[in-house]
Amino acid sequence: MGGRHRAGDAGAEEARRDYQSTDDDVIRARLRTLGVQEYRFIFDHGRTMGQEWRLYDVGGTRSSRGAWYPYFDDVDAIIFLAPISPFDEKLAEDRRVNRLEDSYLLWRSVCACKLLARTQIILFLNKCDLLQAKLQRGIRIRDSVPSFGDRKNDLGTATRYFQQHFKEISRNNSPVQRPFYVHLTSVIDTRSTAVTLGAVEESILREHLRRADLM
Repeated sequence: MGGRHRAGDAGAEEARRDYQSTDDDVIRARLRTLGVQEYRFIFDHGRTMGQEWRLYDVGGTRSSRGAWYPYFDDVDAIIFLAPISPFDEKLAEDRRVNRLEDSYLLWRSVCACKLLARTQIILFLNKCDLLQAKLQRGIRIRDSVPSFGDRKNDLGTATRYFQQHFKEISRNNSPVQRPFYVHLTSVIDTRSTAVTLGAVEESILREHLRRADLM
């Protein structure tokens, strides 16, 4: 590991050779996913304790999306991470496109994909911590999202608004009507994330049982 940088009293930075990263440091290191990465893990409790799960993390940039489709075949569920904090930002690949609008378009295409008509899709409205920080700095959603109108510029109102918009896109574009599963997430809140993943595990298991006519 490299030295840890921190601000000194005079605004300088210092590096410590004996620095050891903590879990909190690791989860705050936001790295862009490149390509497709496979993770295998085993739940140590819950109804699927001891079973191996495979998670494929695919890059969300426009240039990476062509690599997704081979992984869509025979998957149990798709977790769609939609960051809602960059409502006022543009894509790095195309400065004309709003990042939130790009998430809406991508969500629409995934929901409309006939290959995924029977696949469970779980929406994570992600980076809620960054959204809250922006709102606390006084950044107004309606300045970038005119349809937000005169709604209250706080986290609860914003997440409900974005959630409803994603729900309408799913309802209007899915080949077969599917349940709408949504979770508000922030990767730095590890306890909440663990609860969310437990709920995802449970919903996938229920879907397996339903398909086997056991529910």
